[in-house]
Amino acid sequence: MVTKKIKTLSALKKRLKKTLPEKISEVMASYENFSEQPVPDDAKGFSAHHSACKSAVVHAETLLKLARWTEDETPQSISGTTTDIEKLLIEAKNEFDDGPEDED
Repeated sequence: MVTKKIKTLSALKKRLKKTLPEKISEVMASYENFSEQPVPDDAKGFSAHHSACKSAVVHAETLLKLARWTEDETPQSISGTTTDIEKLLIEAKNEFDDGPEDED
């Protein structure tokens, strides 16, 4: 894919506003497909699986922040509001940040 050089923030916002919804959907679909795979039983595989899931959640969260930046509303009118998907992403990120519980 060849991308045209973007010279202004206004042009960047306009471009991102068009492309981000599809990108976010792709990331979420990829996350869903991967996270539904069986989690390996061994510690190394388990850790790698959960790290990959966490990485996808952070990626989606970053894209959502960019999408919010491209909105036409002023930052004051949207700050402090959290959408349902953002709440789910924050919850998932917090669960991964807590790490796996020890089983004794």
